[in-house]
Amino acid sequence: MERKKKEKVVEELQAKLARLNAMFLAEYSGTNMSQMTKLRRELRNVDVEFNVVKNTLLTIASRGTKAEALQDMFNGPNAIICINKDPSSAAKVLSGLAKDIPSLKLKSGFLGDRVITTEEILRLATIPSKEVLVGKFLGLLQGMPQRLLYVLSGNMNKLVMTLNAIKFQKEQA
Repeated sequence: MERKKKEKVVEELQAKLARLNAMFLAEYSGTNMSQMTKLRRELRNVDVEFNVVKNTLLTIASRGTKAEALQDMFNGPNAIICINKDPSSAAKVLSGLAKDIPSLKLKSGFLGDRVITTEEILRLATIPSKEVLVGKFLGLLQGMPQRLLYVLSGNMNKLVMTLNAIKFQKEQA
């Protein structure tokens, strides 16, 4: 690769790494082209990019970004998995495809300002997506006023029933 091309790649990669909030690093050696195509397609469906990058260019581009903490992992054939939205959906896709593509090995990554391990990435896959969590939260919020109304009406009903019982006793006496 020519020097100018390398400089352009480093510049683009550095800009991409600077705006990412989450990224995973994976080793892809032994993965054939059809598996790579399937992996890229599945990740693209959840708004995630899978890029194969030279380690030297990645090391240079990661300086001054959150990915700098992963530099000791930049050895062997690496691919970066750039997550633009929901990291749990990316982790779900990767853990699902890990069974079909055993040669794909997650190494590490970062989430926010924190470096995460392979185990933590796989644990992310078990967390429901953001949309599901928001839906559950909204359901809880909607249920609260209904429960409060039920409890308050229950006390009112008991009071009315007690007053009716007293009235009935006084009428019979």
